[in-house]
Amino acid sequence: MEEDVKNAYLRYFEDYTKRNWVGMLNYFSNSITMIGTGIDEYSYSAKDSIALFEREFEQASEPMQYKFKSIKVFPLCDDVAYLMTIVDMHFVTPNGDYEYSNNRTTAILKKENGEWRLVHGHWSQPAVEQTEGESVPLSALIAQNKELKFEVIKKQKELEEQNNQLHHMNDVKNKLFTIVSHDLKSPFNAFMGITDLMLNNFEEDFNDKEYFHIRLQLLNEMAHNLYDLTENLLNWANLNVSDIKPKLRLVPVDAVIQKQKNVLRPMWMKKNIRINEDVPHELMVETDPDIIAIVVRNILSNAIKFSFKSGIISIHAAINDGFIEISISDTGIGMNPQQLENVFSGYNTTRGTENEKGSGIGLVTCKEFVEKLGGEIQVKSQVNKGTTFTVIIPV
Repeated sequence: MEEDVKNAYLRYFEDYTKRNWVGMLNYFSNSITMIGTGIDEYSYSAKDSIALFEREFEQASEPMQYKFKSIKVFPLCDDVAYLMTIVDMHFVTPNGDYEYSNNRTTAILKKENGEWRLVHGHWSQPAVEQTEGESVPLSALIAQNKELKFEVIKKQKELEEQNNQLHHMNDVKNKLFTIVSHDLKSPFNAFMGITDLMLNNFEEDFNDKEYFHIRLQLLNEMAHNLYDLTENLLNWANLNVSDIKPKLRLVPVDAVIQKQKNVLRPMWMKKNIRINEDVPHELMVETDPDIIAIVVRNILSNAIKFSFKSGIISIHAAINDGFIEISISDTGIGMNPQQLENVFSGYNTTRGTENEKGSGIGLVTCKEFVEKLGGEIQVKSQVNKGTTFTVIIPV
């Protein structure tokens, strides 16, 4: 008897988990009652029991996987038996998967017309996550599915960011190679041309001091230009391929400006430019001195480049409403409205008053560096009257 009851229940359960509706109904008595897994699943009539099963089939429409841990049969009389099982189940629903372990199931089976059929079933207690009207723990499934979707979206965003970074780095690499191959080739060729000429004429011009003096001046100028170009390229490349974090410390503004003025001395001395400074010696700010140095050097270099001989450049620095403002003004060729509008928008370069050439990336780099410090660069200019760049950074 026990084996027949067990086999009848297993055949029913197999049809139930495989979502075989017609096959499952063959194992129901015409008077079946039930208490189910949902908090409102109970019935005292076969009609209501069938309706509850139909709802469960809609909520968990895919086949289920299961593994019985134990099945016990207790005969009550010759044609009635009580059955108890412990089973692990894996629910698959339209909203996701759910593992439900140690599912306790009891049933009463009665022999009708020679076949054992279910007359009452008591499925496991409802899960904590269930609400009324849920035959399987859909709330838990939906929550779990939301978490999975969130993780998928998070991973997708990470991949998109990595992909964008790779594209950006590739663009930076291509731009860098373009600038290096184009802008560095000409000055290097000129540099090598002068040295070749000097070597070829060394014996003939050995005692001509003026000859060597003029060419050494040219070599010195070219070396400075190459240095500035290379430094701008490296700063720009470093800024674009890595996440530079400013390193703040208390620094004297005057000392930073003086150092950059001295670095550029050969340039402004050659043009006989006078540089006026209005920077208090006691002015101290907490900032990144390396970033400020790069910005000041580039802007001052541009002021020299676009100034006429015997021109004047003015440097002013002061604290204003929690910001330090560093202004560098020249009396040079200035910019028209279109040039002014596009001054930070690209990598084009304009030759200076004595045909000086730059990389075209200095001001773009300056803008990006200043923004790293939480500041901005403002610019005013008039054709043939000069230009003023003002760096504004929080202190």
